[in-house]
This record gives sequence, C-alpha cells and structure tokens, in this order.
Amino acid sequence: MSGDDLRRVTTGRPQGQTADERVTPFDGTERPESHDPPSRDAIPESVLDSVIDDLDGGDLAVEDGLVTQSLEEILLATIAVADGGTHGTGLMDELESQFGAELSPGTVYPRLHELEADGTLRVHELVQTKQYGVADAAAAEERIAESAHQHLAVGLFLHAALDAF
Repeated sequence: MSGDDLRRVTTGRPQGQTADERVTPFDGTERPESHDPPSRDAIPESVLDSVIDDLDGGDLAVEDGLVTQSLEEILLATIAVADGGTHGTGLMDELESQFGAELSPGTVYPRLHELEADGTLRVHELVQTKQYGVADAAAAEERIAESAHQHLAVGLFLHAALDAF
C-alpha cells in the first residue's frame, strides 16, 4: 500500500495540500478554508507524514496490546486489501510486517472464528489450510470505520493535550 493510499485510507479523502484539508471533522461538516497558522486542532503535516512513512516502510512498531484491542478490525482490513483470500499464518505474518506485532495463533484464530460465526468472514477450506475472505462488506466497512473514528478521536485528544506540557 503506497503512502498516498494510506493517506486516503486514514482520512477518507485524497491527499490535500494541508493537514486541514485532510482531516474530516467528526460532525460531518466541511471545514472552512483558513489561512491561520496551524494549531494542534489539525494534525501537523510532519506528524501525519512520519506515521504514514513508517507504515508505508513497515517501520511502525505498535504495542501488541493495541493491535490485539482492534484485532478484528485489523484482520478485516487486511483480508479486504489482500489480493484474493488469505490464510491465518499469512495474516499473522502481515501483522508482524505492518505493526511489529507478534501475536500467537491462540490470539488470532479465535478472532477469525468469531468473525466467521457472525457472518462477516467467509472461509474456504483447502487441503491443509483455510482461506479467509470478507462475506459481509457492509458490516466489515462499518466496523472498521467505527474503530478508525474511535482511534482518531483518542489520538487527536492526546495530540491536543500536548499543549499542556
């Protein structure tokens, strides 16, 4: 996934010229164009570029606990962007590659089974493995969007709190 793809995924819009153009307000309204100096209300270009460069280069190490907390959504997103279906071992390899997370099969496979049981994933049984695909794209998209909004809200709160230091 390229940096521009990551920008589009993280903001829901094509890359703009400034951070203000890329951040979508929570209330759904468009931000008026502003020529004021940047503030902590917008994600600074350097922060966004740094995170996207780390993700794009596979250099972003995220604590395993944070990955585990949103594992279902990360698995859904990983399966959705994979070329064709994918299997559990490949998903665990991708978690390690993308986030530096080394999760055990005992953590990943039960989540895959839960997503299959609730109808979000479909499973194609092969001879020695199972291949996973998204069965309910609308449910997967809604779940990923909700998780992204929650993480973004927490991240923006923490970023804004930096002014207190």
